[in-house]
Amino acid sequence: MMDVTEKISFIKTFDPDGAARLERLLGKEETLTTTGNIYRERFTGRQFSLVFNPLIDATFERAQVLEVLSKGNDTIPGIAAKLGLGKDRIFTHTKDLMRKNLIEIASHEGRDALFRKK
Repeated sequence: MMDVTEKISFIKTFDPDGAARLERLLGKEETLTTTGNIYRERFTGRQFSLVFNPLIDATFERAQVLEVLSKGNDTIPGIAAKLGLGKDRIFTHTKDLMRKNLIEIASHEGRDALFRKK
């Protein structure tokens, strides 16, 4: 299993902006757990982890999708099979990546959209 710094390093390769956002949030951990936010609400270490870990995991999975697409166009079922993730999860990631203008639909393969990295 990769640690946080390894995941962020991998994310930087495919989504530098996403990695930068995660690094900014991670850099605020000490402030959020000691001083608190602007409302002086303090997070416990566990609360910070409950917020941060799902964010890094989702960003890491999106970077994995980008890695697959950097090797060639693929469909949601194809990406899901290569990464061992559910098609619904890949669908959510492809929607997010399209919204961020990182991937696009290249064509269709039967009923499935064929995605490519921009």
